[in-house]
Amino acid sequence: MRTMVAKAVVLLAVALTFTTGRAVAQQPERDSIPTDVRVGILYQPSFRPGIVMPPISTGDELQDLADSARAIILRDLDYGDRFQVMRVGEDVPLEGPVNYGLWDQLGAVWLLVAAVEGSPASPILRLSLHDVVFKLLQDVQAFELPPVGHPDSRLALHRAADQVVAWATGSTGIAATKIAYVAEGTGGSEIYVVDSDGYGARRLSSDNTIALSPAWAPSGDRVAYMSYKGGDPAIYELSLNPGHSSLLVDLPGLDLTPAYSPDGRTLAFGSTVDGRTEIFTYDLTRRCCAERTTFARYSNSLSPTFAPDGKRIAFNSDRLGQLHIFVKDVPDGSPELVTPYIYDRSVHNAGPDWSPMGDRIAFHGWVQGTPQIFTVAPNGRGLRQLTQVGRNEDPSWAPDGRHVVFASSRDGSDGLWILDVVSGRIRRLVRGSDVRLPAWSGSLDSPSHFADESADSDVNNPQGAR
Repeated sequence: MRTMVAKAVVLLAVALTFTTGRAVAQQPERDSIPTDVRVGILYQPSFRPGIVMPPISTGDELQDLADSARAIILRDLDYGDRFQVMRVGEDVPLEGPVNYGLWDQLGAVWLLVAAVEGSPASPILRLSLHDVVFKLLQDVQAFELPPVGHPDSRLALHRAADQVVAWATGSTGIAATKIAYVAEGTGGSEIYVVDSDGYGARRLSSDNTIALSPAWAPSGDRVAYMSYKGGDPAIYELSLNPGHSSLLVDLPGLDLTPAYSPDGRTLAFGSTVDGRTEIFTYDLTRRCCAERTTFARYSNSLSPTFAPDGKRIAFNSDRLGQLHIFVKDVPDGSPELVTPYIYDRSVHNAGPDWSPMGDRIAFHGWVQGTPQIFTVAPNGRGLRQLTQVGRNEDPSWAPDGRHVVFASSRDGSDGLWILDVVSGRIRRLVRGSDVRLPAWSGSLDSPSHFADESADSDVNNPQGAR
């Protein structure tokens, strides 16, 4: 057993050379981006319409809930980077019909009026969004909330905030999402999860060994990941409710970097073949039939990510003697180079993640020996550098196709950060020198996916940024 595990650890170290910048930090200086791209990190100023939310109307027994709901919703709207959240002055009259003229004069474009009704056992949140400019009621809805103190309460409020975003912009919100990531556990590395606003960080896996490469199922109720829990590095699937994992794929050698197809029927992953790694697909519906989809003699292919239509994958490979991002049809098709090939240069582009909008692929590439976050169109055009401060790697898109989460050493400490690729606004999500490999979930429509948030707590759990 020790010999097998030792051999697997060696294979893992080799494979990770092609997935994350951390494993190659001691290599000679790399510079994988053409110099004509490095013209500075430019973000276009964008107008964020002002939104105001007066204190929520309610009775005494629900006042704490109302105050908490308002704080959470306003934070969600701010973190979504689509609104300028405005404060309500104490001298602003709030009684009576909506005074559109007053709010317009104060600079608001949107007015969000809320009330909490019912009882602590069955509270109801009523939201009304008003278009101040056109002086009309945009939409209204009542949201049934869990009982006061229930662990699902925050997720229910996040879903309400996302509905406000949809009313005002027609776009997808990111509040009712979670981010899985890797951090140190009691016996090695484990899989953790945190809300998109940095709250509720907790451990998901309890393997007491090496666990890496979390990936969300489209349904939001499962996470696939690589683990040594059985001795052999294989891919497991973790059910979030009730919270147990089961073996999913175990081919000979090393299996890692899983990725679900958008319809949830196929899993793509990397697996070692004759001392190198190739991309395979696995039929999740039939729970069988691993099929190889890349063929590159004497080179490695790893870290697949599906296009939104599920017909193509992007992945990283060193088949040209440099580590690059490629795109190919699934299951057949010839790989097409996406990142720039630079003659006689040590190139390292890795960790691709395809935007849910389909128009960009995020990845990290080396700039003067340090990994930075980039995006590029699937046809290889429009290469854009997003970061330049510290080490930045392992990007993952939010479901809105506008935000990315990534591991970074900026600001004097390591952690996970979230970047709005439109405005350049950035915020810390999780602190910790050992946090890495984040994966952003889709929108979580059902709070029941996380029915027991208090379970599996860990004293070594990294704290979310609050």
